Amino acid sequence: MDDEGEGPSQYGHCLVIVLMANPFSRITVDTHYNVASQNKVMVSWALNREFINPGPYTFELYRMQSSNDTAPVKVASVVDQPFIYDSQPKFTQSGKDIYYIVKLIDGKRAEFWSMTATTQMYWEHHDWLLAREIIRKETMLLRKKTGTKGWLLKRKQWGDPCPVCLDQVTQQVQNARCPTCYGTGFVGGYYAPVEFWVTMNATQRLMRLTPEQGVVAENVETVRTLAYPLVDPNDVWVHANTNSRYRVQSQIATLARHRGIDLLLSIMLEELPESSAAYLVPTV
Repeated sequence: MDDEGEGPSQYGHCLVIVLMANPFSRITVDTHYNVASQNKVMVSWALNREFINPGPYTFELYRMQSSNDTAPVKVASVVDQPFIYDSQPKFTQSGKDIYYIVKLIDGKRAEFWSMTATTQMYWEHHDWLLAREIIRKETMLLRKKTGTKGWLLKRKQWGDPCPVCLDQVTQQVQNARCPTCYGTGFVGGYYAPVEFWVTMNATQRLMRLTPEQGVVAENVETVRTLAYPLVDPNDVWVHANTNSRYRVQSQIATLARHRGIDLLLSIMLEELPESSAAYLVPTV
């Protein structure tokens, strides 16, 4: 566990550790939203795209009492997934931080450690109660009244390079409908689907100029949803009833925030044509 990197830096509402050495590019701990909504701590990470060791990748999460704890406790593990939960966090007394470290085991059983990461537990009891009530009411509204059930497909940003359609020289995808990577360049294309409810507003029809097809019409949805699971541009949302597929756009805005923590989001979704490789990705 060498102390490589530049140390901690503030990134949004979480404390992020940026590593200069492969394979981890960042590790993030959320001990606010997820604790308020389901009493769990979520730890997420990203790997450098240059890391090309063979998969599958097993990630093990360890909890520590301090940043230099020599006896970390393993609490969970996942395979080929960019996040993990500590379902039974051991919170220390008020004012103390909670620390985590992640171990990556690649397909050849080589091991790599991230640096430790933490976020301060600075919410007072009133903050927890207020955030939990906002999340509870929004969840009830989504699931009982205005919401539409769907599935979130998180796009892979790292993993085994596609052996079928990836150009070995340019590293560019040669087949946008590749059944191995679904046009992402990484085997599997997307992580396992996560249930994701949204409130859909009136559909907008926009015109866009493209070099390939000229002017094309696009159906765009602006939806309201909870801030978790984490959503990034180019992820895909699947309508559970119609199987229509939408690409998440870069327009992601905060609708409700409490003490720097996003609780509700507004997301713009672009409906994909049936020819898109996203329709090949299974949701069951």
